[in-house]
Amino acid sequence: MNRKTALVAIAGAFAALGILVALVGPSGGNVKSVERIAQSTDRYTEADILAAFNAIETEFASEFEGCTLDEVRYDGEVETRHLDEMLEHGQKGEGDLIVVLSEFTTDWRAADEGFSPNERYEGWQWILTRPSQGAPWKVVDWGY
Repeated sequence: MNRKTALVAIAGAFAALGILVALVGPSGGNVKSVERIAQSTDRYTEADILAAFNAIETEFASEFEGCTLDEVRYDGEVETRHLDEMLEHGQKGEGDLIVVLSEFTTDWRAADEGFSPNERYEGWQWILTRPSQGAPWKVVDWGY
């Protein structure tokens, strides 16, 4: 094997390795550098809100391939504006429901998830419920 053939074979091996890493690489969304904005209220403590953020990040990491979660925020005033949505989910005083907003960006892979590639989504809502205080939050809905 001459030198030129060896170089072509090595370059081909590196290209194949790169393709393999891209295909087998991490699936789901990127939550490595999320900015968390938690404003405690009379209804929820900061610990309650941070637990909701954890549930959102877990869901995002498993379901939002090609997306990077940039920010999650809780604001009691925003939640009040979404009271109708809370009632839709059967929250009439039994258990807790929280509405969290987020911002995320997409890359080319997000098109497979139904998002526009290379876009920024702002005001994305997450609806979470839990049966009682101290119980884990469960994401029940998301979207605009």
